[in-house]
Amino acid sequence: MRYSPFAFLYALFKPNITINGAREQRPWGTHRFELPPGTYLVELSYPWLFTDECGKNSVDIVLREGDQKHIRYTARVVRYWPGKLTVDETIPTARALPGPHT
Repeated sequence: MRYSPFAFLYALFKPNITINGAREQRPWGTHRFELPPGTYLVELSYPWLFTDECGKNSVDIVLREGDQKHIRYTARVVRYWPGKLTVDETIPTARALPGPHT
């Protein structure tokens, strides 16, 4: 989670990371979450003066066993526009094929 250098006042507020309704406030930066396989709604925002969820944007992700996703959120300079969200595609881990091996 990051913001434009022109929006330096954002540093005064801790952004929200909400996964399937469970919200945490963490500092701006990179964070890692260990989640079991499943479907998740990831919502990212930050508090600003009279609202708890400014710049809110969300993405649905599906995790399979061994998957890793990298979600990037960048807050916009205009506070009330949704932040930019990108999700890196998962590089699957090697899996053995079923059947006889020669």
